[in-house]
Amino acid sequence: MTVFHQGVRSLQQARRMLLVFYAAATLPAVIGAAVVMTVPFDSLRHSTWAIALGNNLDASWIAELIAQSAVPALPMLAAVLGLAGLARILQLFLLGGTLQIFGVGEPFSAAVFFCGCGRHFWRLVRLTLFSLIFFGVAGAIGAGLNWAGLKIWGEGSAAGPLVYWGWFRVVFLACLLGVCSLVFDYAAIRLAVEDSRQSVRAYLGAFRFIWRAPFRTISLYIVLWLVALLFLAAYAGVSWLVPQTSLALIVLLFLVRQATVLAKVWCRLLFYSAQCALYRDLRPSPAPVEPAPRPLPEPVALPAEPGQVPPETEPDRSGGAFAGS
Repeated sequence: MTVFHQGVRSLQQARRMLLVFYAAATLPAVIGAAVVMTVPFDSLRHSTWAIALGNNLDASWIAELIAQSAVPALPMLAAVLGLAGLARILQLFLLGGTLQIFGVGEPFSAAVFFCGCGRHFWRLVRLTLFSLIFFGVAGAIGAGLNWAGLKIWGEGSAAGPLVYWGWFRVVFLACLLGVCSLVFDYAAIRLAVEDSRQSVRAYLGAFRFIWRAPFRTISLYIVLWLVALLFLAAYAGVSWLVPQTSLALIVLLFLVRQATVLAKVWCRLLFYSAQCALYRDLRPSPAPVEPAPRPLPEPVALPAEPGQVPPETEPDRSGGAFAGS
């Protein structure tokens, strides 16, 4: 059985986690959409143009309404950003329970899952803060490549070199960010499996783990991303083909979007289940400890029979005979 199939099987056995992550992904999105849509709903009573624009959900219309609204835009933006931060913290909290199930290998139950959430939360927070350094370095490298391209070809009249350099920069930056994300995943798995509190050591150990088996770790990561992109492409195709011209089609598109959210949650959990299976396969087994040699029992002297002289007290007859002669 391949590592991918092991991950699918582990996820199938803990499929009730899908409901937990689905609720955690849906609730912040609903609250954020409600905060943003208060402005368009307030303007619906003023003009029928709002209804026509609302059917297409024109983003520029919503931005204009926010700019013209009596409600300041900055507090609303701060509320949305704060909600996104809380959603990220919630996802990080749930990641601890996920690693407790897939990494440690315990069967899924609510008690075990949420116990793992609390057990690994602060370790994952420290790991996230430390990993931001490497993500920042990757972003700085991308900005440096953009500056170098403009410095070399920015003053020329040919746009081709800049276009090709831009493609190269995007691909290179995506690879750097992918490596940082991959290292974070295995560092989090290492923290959970080894029950360690050393976040920095776990991150550096994840680098060494990927360096020892680059083909298997990176190829699995690419396969998992291809599965996720396949679901996103299917959703994009359905949403493009289904027009929002009637209530039935709107309900159908809503169901398709909810199914896409479930698919994204499933892919997210599949990342960790498959990577935990690969980590268990490639993790070096501890060297067997040989038991200490047991001391030999001391010889026990047998009791002498009656009339028999013990060997250590028997006189030296040869020596006495030689002396007498």
